[in-house]
Amino acid sequence: MQHIKVLILVSLVAVLVWGCIENLEPSSNRKPMVWFLRGPDNGSVVFDNSVFFEWSATDWDDDLGMGATYVKIDPPTVDWFDTAAGSIVTFYHREGWVRVYEETYEVLDLPDSTFTFSVKVEDDRGADSTVTRLFFVRYDPNAPIIDSVDALTGRLDNPIQNHTYKIFAHDIARAPRGATPPESLEYNWRFVRPSPLTPIDPPLEWSSFNNQIALPIDGQSFPGQYRFRCKVRDMAGNVSPEEVYVCEYIKP
Repeated sequence: MQHIKVLILVSLVAVLVWGCIENLEPSSNRKPMVWFLRGPDNGSVVFDNSVFFEWSATDWDDDLGMGATYVKIDPPTVDWFDTAAGSIVTFYHREGWVRVYEETYEVLDLPDSTFTFSVKVEDDRGADSTVTRLFFVRYDPNAPIIDSVDALTGRLDNPIQNHTYKIFAHDIARAPRGATPPESLEYNWRFVRPSPLTPIDPPLEWSSFNNQIALPIDGQSFPGQYRFRCKVRDMAGNVSPEEVYVCEYIKP
């Protein structure tokens, strides 16, 4: 009998609570709150062909339980030219709002374009809130290429001189606009001199201004090998293989 009384009491409380929710005026229903936990920053550049989003939502009225969550990608289709394939390729995502049942979503095989990703959370009485992220895809999986270096090599005729080493390079990417412009490439170099001289390192490890460097060579006082080592990095973080240029002075 005691169990039956408890069950009746619980049922009455549930009916009362539900009635309170149902009797709320539409204007009193507060919108859910939704925010991103992970994903590209708004207006940022993504140097990858996939993005991952995670979000969270809550509601002051505590009526999300029977609500729904939707996501949307704009634009849903993009035609782009794949340099490697040498042809037009179409990116496709389901158009309009797509219902999801998790608070995460990943979009794959994105082309170089501008996208907005939106999340809409709706409570069980129709109030909804939407958050949106704008991002730019510039997919670049390839390392830049060092075309040439104006460097001293081989046996030195003049043992004492200053030489300006200059690096010429360019970047390649899956689509042309994904390649880093030449003026935005970064350079890393190191000048290794014979003992007892110490190596000369650049003031900054990586810099877009480090493609032209004037370096001293004193083969008369310090004969031996002088090695110029250099690498190039693009905006996506890809690094070219290191190249080494060697010159040498041997006292007669």
